[in-house]
Amino acid sequence: MSLSSPKEIKNLNEIINNYDVFFVDLWGVIHNGVNLFSNAIEVLKKFQESNKKVVLLSNAPRTSKTVSFFLENLGFNLKLANKIITSGDVTKKYLQKNSHKKFFHLGPDKDKDLFDESIKIEDKIENCEEIICTGLIEDLGLAIEDYDNFFQKCIQKKIGLVCANPDEVVARGNKIEYCAGALAILYKKMGGEVIFFGKPYEQIYHFAHQEISSSDCKTISKNRILAIGDNLKTDIFGAQTYNIDSLLILNGIYKDFFRDKNLNFEKLIKSTGIENLFIKKFQKELIW
Repeated sequence: MSLSSPKEIKNLNEIINNYDVFFVDLWGVIHNGVNLFSNAIEVLKKFQESNKKVVLLSNAPRTSKTVSFFLENLGFNLKLANKIITSGDVTKKYLQKNSHKKFFHLGPDKDKDLFDESIKIEDKIENCEEIICTGLIEDLGLAIEDYDNFFQKCIQKKIGLVCANPDEVVARGNKIEYCAGALAILYKKMGGEVIFFGKPYEQIYHFAHQEISSSDCKTISKNRILAIGDNLKTDIFGAQTYNIDSLLILNGIYKDFFRDKNLNFEKLIKSTGIENLFIKKFQKELIW
């Protein structure tokens, strides 16, 4: 097996005994923003029956409490996960630690659960020290290029940007939508200072690792953890950076990749622009 020809895992039960803990991405693996994937839910049930630990590890720019409500509304049984950890959780810790700063929120109102009463949110960009970016807003536009002028103004004022969701795109149903990560990359390319929270950055993996080890009252070795996700730039590269094994799921943002029956993984890896990225294992969808 070459790095450009990863092993297809037909059924997850083939490798279940190799791991004790599973870091599972949500959007693109468990649901598509509209519906749960029934096969993925069956996998989580099998994990539970096998006494495996599950951490739902998401780049959602909202707190795990809010994500839990969202999942319940989709019909998800929260008892299937031991922990839910989001990039929003990590971002909120940063905000609380830096509550002396003045922030500007760039993102939809639904993400405002990140801000409690101790956080100073400014209405005008001129009055802030940092931008907290959780996504695109209709006032500025739903295309990345719509933000050029606004970002230029912010960069001239030396305002930093904190990205609460490093994902560049997400599949909502059958539609691909831009996320905060795409804006953060543009801001950085334009010369702005950017801080990222979430996958693929080590902090969220370390936090998740500590949380699940603490709840289990023992240190869990990295070689007993499998990360499952649909995004090469975040899920797979993040797992690689943290030195844990990973499984790529293709029916998320790459859902059209395998439909022509020509799995060109080398081309897919090159499209990320990340050097030394590799895929070890994949499934077309998460299935037991």
